[in-house]
Formats: sequence, structure tokens, C-alpha cells
Amino acid sequence: MVGQGFKRALTGATLGVLAFLGTAASADEAPWVTEWQNLAARTGFKGHADFAALLAKPEALKLVADWDAFRGYSARSLIAAANVPPDLKPGLEITRDNAAQYPWLADYLPKPSLDRLMSTDWFKWQKIRIVPTTPYTMSRGRLDATIKARDSGETFHVNDKGELLTKDGQYALLTSAALPFTKPQNGLELYWAFLAHGIGNDNAEIDPMVLDSCHTDNTVDRSYTAHLWWQKMHGRTDANPLGSVPAEPDVVEIGSMVFTAPRDIKGLSATRRRLAAADQADRFVSYVPTLKRTRVMSGTDAQDPMTPGIEATWDEWRQTWMKPKPSEFDFKIVGETLILAQPEVGAAYNPAFNTPSKCEIDTIDLELRPVWVLEVTDVGGGYIYKKRRLYIDKEYWYAQYQEMYDARGNLYRIIDDARAFIPATGLWMWRNYVLWNVISKRYNRIELNPVWEVANKDMTSVLDIEHLRDY
Repeated sequence: MVGQGFKRALTGATLGVLAFLGTAASADEAPWVTEWQNLAARTGFKGHADFAALLAKPEALKLVADWDAFRGYSARSLIAAANVPPDLKPGLEITRDNAAQYPWLADYLPKPSLDRLMSTDWFKWQKIRIVPTTPYTMSRGRLDATIKARDSGETFHVNDKGELLTKDGQYALLTSAALPFTKPQNGLELYWAFLAHGIGNDNAEIDPMVLDSCHTDNTVDRSYTAHLWWQKMHGRTDANPLGSVPAEPDVVEIGSMVFTAPRDIKGLSATRRRLAAADQADRFVSYVPTLKRTRVMSGTDAQDPMTPGIEATWDEWRQTWMKPKPSEFDFKIVGETLILAQPEVGAAYNPAFNTPSKCEIDTIDLELRPVWVLEVTDVGGGYIYKKRRLYIDKEYWYAQYQEMYDARGNLYRIIDDARAFIPATGLWMWRNYVLWNVISKRYNRIELNPVWEVANKDMTSVLDIEHLRDY
């Protein structure tokens, strides 16, 4: 459905909501704040009020203005220029019973999500609720570094191997904090802009990460908990050490995790180091407690599910961690559109409200976003997916929604994640993954609790598999 827009109980705390309403910025200065205030007054939900309060901070408003000036546009300005239905506005609630009243819905909501709204069997969505389109940014440090690179004449290019290089031939993500290709001209440039967004932070920690795997009959099959870390190694602008982590000169970033429950896999852990050179495989190792040994993982191992019942493969860390090799993959921008996606409100609340079964959604908040549509096609024939379709946000260069297709070209898995965004700092982590498999008809509920204190932590030990063995 490229070329059409799609993507991306609650009461109480009303007194707190009403107390907040008199403190926000004016509608002329920040209409999105007023829209979030009005939504909070309507729903009485504290999470809506909390996010409005975060958006109204002077530092947040200034960061929005400065990023908008750099880009030359905002999500809201792009949407204002489009022919959006007048009833597609904050506060609108759509259910299976009233969806027919909104014939435009299929133009903005991805078909996999629309199918869940209309479902009467597995992984049903009871209601979607439209929330305001919000200005998202990255940090002040990333903005300053990107402007400095632009003003100094720094440029980036991708070589025949798919490596991102500076104009003097250095690996860009080892030597520069600037964002490359903020106005991408082709698919490979867009994919590198997405990769350079990274985790939207220098350090990240999630504790706990809770994963529930659901049967087709909407009951939980298996549940897991884990502790996850991530660190950007170079081009650091927001957490010490600034610049580079000296012990890892050839590594772009490192992710690690350890499962803490259930008992039969407790202690299963992995670390993965992404190297800048295209011809150097990730240093990917895991510790298997039942075997009491450390295992070196291959590239094909990254295509395996993390654990039984979990749809996410190791390559689905932060939507996709697939290395861009033109000899193996074709990257093409196939459209630009508006989609309904989960809002990045995880610093205030989780926008996907599950039913008590944990396997269906009672209410999911969705936000209208402008995106590029990027298709990544396996041309080498050796990858788990024949194609990934990524809907990459035009404000901050990260995926809003993803569809994955199997070797026969059939839709296979879908990811719609929600992140935790701090408006005053422009820093990010994660809040949820809504992930489902349309072939096996299984849903994974993944909730993530960000630990913001990680900015002040030494992460050396938790990125070491030998330490995680004894975690």
C-alpha cells in the first residue's frame, strides 16, 4: 500500500490533569502542547497530562524550534500541507463497530494493523485512539555536531562496499557525531541515516524487559524477563566519556542482554559488537548456562529468534541491525506518505494498553506521522526475509513501523514500537514492541522499562560476556 498513509481503563487522576492545564505554553507558541492538554482533559488520563507537561518545558520548546530551523520543516508542517480528513484529529476513537464511518482509515493505518482492529479472533485490538502529532527531536549535542559538520563543509558518502565514510575516507561513525544524509537522495543514504540515529542516546539500559509470547487463542504461552544494555562507542555528545570510548577503536556500538527468568533459561546472555568495516563480521557471542559454555555466534545465528516462542530475532534489536551490504541487499525509497503509528510517549506512559489476558489490546494510541517508505530486498538469497519495508520518520530518521516478508514474498512479521522520548533533552530509549506474526498468528508483547540513570554509569562490565556469565 505504498503511497497511501498508514501506521502507527483509562480514568482517574482528573484533579492532577486539571491542575496542570493552567501552566502550559500558549496555543500560538506550541499548539501541540495545547492539543495534549485538551486530550488529557477529555480522557482524564494522567499519562496524557504528564506528556503534555514534558512537552511544555522551555528547554523542550527551544529544542523543537532549533531542530525545525535546521531541517526546514517539521512533521506538523508536512501534515498541514497534506489533504488530511478533518475528522482525523486528536481524541478520535475508532473501533471495529464504527470503523466503517471513516472510509479514509485504510489510507493511513497499515493493513496489518487494520486487520487487528477488525479481527474477531487472534490478537484483537478493541480501540485505537488518535493523539496529537508531536514534534520529536534528537539531542542538542547531535544538532550542534551536525550543524558544525555542515558549516565546515564536511560531507559523507557510501562506498561500493556499503560503508559510510567521511570525505577523507574515514569511517564516519567512528570519527563524527554528525547525522549523515538528513535529506537522503536514495535508499542506501536513508538506511544510513536510520543507522546513524542509533539508539538516540549514548548509553541505554532497559530493566526489566518483559516478553510475553501469545498463542493464537490469546493466552500466554511463555513469559520471559531480561536486562538489556546498549552503548554508542564514538561520536558521543551526551554522556561521559564524550567523544569516544577508547577501549573500542573499531566498534560502532555494542548491545548486550541477559535473561533473568524463567528458571530454565536464566543466565542466557549475549553481547554483540558492530564493527565499522563491511568485511568484518559482528563480534557476537552468547553464554548458554545449560551447557556452561560461551558460544561464538555466526551471521546466520543473528537471524534466529532470541528464545523459543519469541518472534524477534537478534537482528530485530532496535527495529533492524542488519548491516548494509549492496552486494547482498538492495535499498530503495519507494514512496513518501503519512501513517498512523504509536507515539513516542514512553517517558510518560505506555501507549499500548493490553487486556488482562496480555494477548490482546484494549486501547492503542496512534499518531499521524510523515515517513519515507524504504524497501530493503535480499538479492543474495541468504537472508531470513526476502524484503523489509521500513517506514522511517522524516523528523528524526528512525523507523515508525516495519513489515517483514518471507522468502516467498508473503507478509511474515510486523513491528510497531513505541519509544521513550525526553522532550527537554532530545534523548531516547524504548517503551514497547508490538510484534506479531501473521503466518503463525502469534503475538509478542514486549514492555521495556528505561533506566535513565545509565548516563552516569560505567558500562564496561555489562558489555562483557564473561561478566554476564556470573550476572
